[in-house]
Amino acid sequence: MRLKATTQYHGTPISRKLTSNFIELSFGFQESGLGAEMFFNRSFEPTVPYRTIHKMCSYMLSEDENPGSSYEPDWRRLEWYHSGYEHNAWFAFPGAVGYQPVYDDAAFIINDSPSADVHIEQIKDGCHGEYAMRVVNNGKEPGGLAQDGKYCIAGVEYRFSGKIRKVSGKGSICAAFYKEGATADPVCVKEIPDVGSRYEKVKTSLSVKEDGRYTFVLLIPSGSEYVCDDFSLMPGDAVHGFRKSAVEAGRFISPKVMRWPGGCFGSFYNWRDGVGRKRRPGYSYFWGGFQYNDVGTDELASYAEDIGGESMICINMYHPFKRYFDYVPRESLDGDPNDKTLYASPHGHDLPQFADIKQGALDAAAWVEYCNGDLTTEGGRQRAENGREKPYNVRYWEMDNEVFRWYKAEEYANAVVLYSNEMKAVDPSIKIGMESYAYTYDELKKMTEIAGGHIDFFADRGIDESELESKLAIIKEYNEKHGTNIKYCNTEWVPMNGADLYNFIPKSERMKSRCIIFNKWSYALETAENLMTWQRHGEDVDFVCFSAYADNHSQAVLETPKEGVYVNPSGLILHKFANTKAHRTLIIEDYHPKRKDPVQIQLSMNEPGDALVLNVLNKSEDAEGLELDLSAFPVSDGEYSGSIMYADSLTATNMPGQEQIREYEDKVSVEDKTLKTTIGKLSFAEYVIPLP
Repeated sequence: MRLKATTQYHGTPISRKLTSNFIELSFGFQESGLGAEMFFNRSFEPTVPYRTIHKMCSYMLSEDENPGSSYEPDWRRLEWYHSGYEHNAWFAFPGAVGYQPVYDDAAFIINDSPSADVHIEQIKDGCHGEYAMRVVNNGKEPGGLAQDGKYCIAGVEYRFSGKIRKVSGKGSICAAFYKEGATADPVCVKEIPDVGSRYEKVKTSLSVKEDGRYTFVLLIPSGSEYVCDDFSLMPGDAVHGFRKSAVEAGRFISPKVMRWPGGCFGSFYNWRDGVGRKRRPGYSYFWGGFQYNDVGTDELASYAEDIGGESMICINMYHPFKRYFDYVPRESLDGDPNDKTLYASPHGHDLPQFADIKQGALDAAAWVEYCNGDLTTEGGRQRAENGREKPYNVRYWEMDNEVFRWYKAEEYANAVVLYSNEMKAVDPSIKIGMESYAYTYDELKKMTEIAGGHIDFFADRGIDESELESKLAIIKEYNEKHGTNIKYCNTEWVPMNGADLYNFIPKSERMKSRCIIFNKWSYALETAENLMTWQRHGEDVDFVCFSAYADNHSQAVLETPKEGVYVNPSGLILHKFANTKAHRTLIIEDYHPKRKDPVQIQLSMNEPGDALVLNVLNKSEDAEGLELDLSAFPVSDGEYSGSIMYADSLTATNMPGQEQIREYEDKVSVEDKTLKTTIGKLSFAEYVIPLP
């Protein structure tokens, strides 16, 4: 490959927010693994099955070829599985449980001890949710309520709290850790002051002397009965409700904008359910499963700050169709929203609270005030009461997710105007994003004419460069005509290297698991290609959010098993781009990389203007030579340093014990103002060539 560099730029400087990311509550167990809460079902509610769409999108379908077996209950068979996905059962102690298959009707409650007269059962007596746990010990020794799967680290304090009331009995209750699987010789026991007949909050701390898996047990005396609710077990080094290791890993990847709480989850989310000290668990209406609301606005906004980024909130725009449906096809959008026989997809609930568009705009404005209002506002005072006086100053607000499910194009644009007016009346500095995908080109132009004066960015999904350029053309035309400064953003993107098609072909025709691509080097190389594309368009592209952040069945940059957080291959690539020296891309004569090109070259200037930055991507399994004419620049002959990240195969991964992605320092040589190097197979590299 022989190329010649020029001093001309593709566009303005590269945005520093191209490594942004996306957390969706309730989908993919993201908040469960990132969060510091260690109990599964801490308020003892009945299990809520995952919806079919969750099973499909999360790759929970069975690996068996038997057509009658559509759901995989034993997740350990699937490549994305790790301990962060455990559904730990509550069980009567003494006893031992082990792995629990995830059937639709699984209760995750083991009611009777196999070796003692100890029983537990859910009863409608909850002070947190609707239910509580009744614990009866008719045995001769202390016994009680237990849950295993607690990975503890020596030297860390684990803080237990719960609400407990006594029905009968005498003696002391205790919190304890046992080695997982053991029923004798607890490693730590703490006595808890006895309680009366009304719920009382109890607290204590536990610790261990060696790292490992433990069972938590609430021991009650022989001949007693207690009722328990609202349990919590948190490590003392938690950061705003998140695991310390999840914060550290986030700082490594360094996303500059964090989108939350959805996604599809956000389209049926009441933000007030996730703030305050008296939150109650509820349902995840879109994905199924229970939503405990332990992670909400304060936690997510604080997490974004803690890892060096800022928040982008995706709001719920109410619509009459949302009362009964999670998707209404185009041919039914003129139908009656209250007609349950409408050709559409029902979500299975009656949600009148999400049906009034005008009320939705008021609720969104109240959310802005909660996040950004000072202490003279009702929202600011409420936030302060919940522990945060300083405003979060959330700048970016996306107008819902996949609104084509309910809104016609012009209807949506008019609703965006309504929401923008209400929200900007609270804080004029915020930036409003309008969806720019799933509608036709002509529809998008009309939507922009309607709402352009009220929005600040397109919230897009596409990754094709020609599609990007067509949408940038709409933005540029509108900006020039109206003096606005609308930007392009991509709020949810994934590399498209055939992974989705690969996931659904028969097991006999593919390798080990349906998710083999998502956490492999192949996916990471495609990630690099997409980021290089957006770099070329400079600040016209404000931010892009990789989907997703954590534990999204391998389609994520972080995995959060209980034993420790680790970074997937795409996360390693995002780390490199977050720390790139490239500042403004340069045009290479008669060269523009295309999506299917296995080898792609990009040359940039650094920010001070005293060095060239060369990025080289090779998605193929063959090395290739490169000669790059740099005669347009005052470069000197010599060898120049950089780093190269590579793997031996497209299916290499970075799981603990399988760290197959390697990085080392490398050099390129310049002779007679021509850079010469061999581009190694399956690699991504960055080199810096100083200019005198």
